[in-house]
Amino acid sequence: MSKHQKKVSSVSLHRRVLGFDGLRAAAFLMVFISHKAPAPWTDALGSAGVWLFFVLSGFLIARILARSRDEIEAGTSSFSMALKAFYLRRTARITPVYYVFLTVLSVLALRRLVDLGEEDRQLANWFYLANIYIEWHGWRTDLGHLWSLAVEEQFYLAFAPLALLLPRRHFAKLCLCLIGVSVLAHVFLWVRGAWIVSFDVDTAANLGLLALGGLAGLWAECPLPRRLANDAAIVLVLTALVALPLGVADTGLWPVVGRPSGLLMALLLVQIIQCQYSRIVRLLEISWIREIGLISYGAYLFHPVIHADRLLPLVGIHIQLRHSVMMVIELSITLVLAELSWRLLERPVRALLRSNRVAHAGTCGADLQIR
Repeated sequence: MSKHQKKVSSVSLHRRVLGFDGLRAAAFLMVFISHKAPAPWTDALGSAGVWLFFVLSGFLIARILARSRDEIEAGTSSFSMALKAFYLRRTARITPVYYVFLTVLSVLALRRLVDLGEEDRQLANWFYLANIYIEWHGWRTDLGHLWSLAVEEQFYLAFAPLALLLPRRHFAKLCLCLIGVSVLAHVFLWVRGAWIVSFDVDTAANLGLLALGGLAGLWAECPLPRRLANDAAIVLVLTALVALPLGVADTGLWPVVGRPSGLLMALLLVQIIQCQYSRIVRLLEISWIREIGLISYGAYLFHPVIHADRLLPLVGIHIQLRHSVMMVIELSITLVLAELSWRLLERPVRALLRSNRVAHAGTCGADLQIR
């Protein structure tokens, strides 16, 4: 075994993949800028940030389910046990803060401090159907970003049972089938003359990104060629991931033509997992960057409803500030709330779940590698 291969195989022994929290931080900041400074180029950049979240999620889910399927085939688990453990862990990770967020907004809406839209829209948010509602009716409220969480939940519901039923050797084929479904969805939407929002939020159109992340997760320990497993190659991929949406932004077609960039995102994850001690990974592991990545779920959830121009007057501040200053204030408030959410809700729920041993040891190990 070569020195490079030894480094690759040793990655699986780590409880956390170095650099992934940094990527989450970058993805969140791309989305934040797109919502707080809307323009064609920021919109495209924000879409790329959401897609990076999807690829990361697919990476995580595929590794968890592959480990669970291995245990089923080894006779140490069963389909029902593995599926229950998976859904419990995903539910504990995502839904508590999500529903606390919606509950708080519902209370604020009674005082007319926020607009949650009509009743159908609110129901769609509560049942993870926001993307379907938006595809039919448009964005309308500050909660448009919930479409991506709806897509992920729908993916979990459909993908997990299939993955746990199929023999482990067919995992990659399942991911390839989902990529094919995504390609066909793009063709169908294009032929039908669908509006651009459909390309943005349609579940089938986004399945390919999650599946690409899944393939990256399944093949992460397969050694890359040396020319791809170094700092220069990682910088090149990162540069391309920023340049591509910016280059297409003015056409408004990035949601239609941009998803093949998921290939680069998947490659980036494999590069990072195989170059754990590179300079780029060390940069991604800078403490404040890593911390933003750690709390990125809460930050992503909260940021669209944080408006400094509405909040400052509530505390007696009535001054006009530059938009850039407002953005810094809103980012600061978002990160503080996300940190509180992580410390007071998200982390305690995860700790409780681990202490109760709801999930079997193999699934826990796979989850800890990523999160």
